[in-house]
Amino acid sequence: MSEASVKQFVEPDTFIPVEPKWWASNFGGMVVFGLFAARSRSRLMRGGFKLAVAVHVVEAVYSYDRARRAGFHTSAGRWALQTLGVGFPSLRALNEAIADTATDRAPATS
Repeated sequence: MSEASVKQFVEPDTFIPVEPKWWASNFGGMVVFGLFAARSRSRLMRGGFKLAVAVHVVEAVYSYDRARRAGFHTSAGRWALQTLGVGFPSLRALNEAIADTATDRAPATS
């Protein structure tokens, strides 16, 4: 099967929103962590927050690239923003969506 025929089965706007609990715990946790870090005199606390933000940014860039490579061209930005907000639950959902797409386009064998 050629690359072009495989690409035709990919739905470019495939997107799976994560459950609201992840927004409350992960995004909410980052906001609270940021507030504590901003008010803290601890360099370790501020450094920890900066590291957590950096990890989320790297995850978001990775998810954008991974979504684009999987053929989710229209929804890649949504994947990146969701991953920026909640982190790993979004990456897990993206990996599941990619696996489902790969299963759907696998040739049938007898």
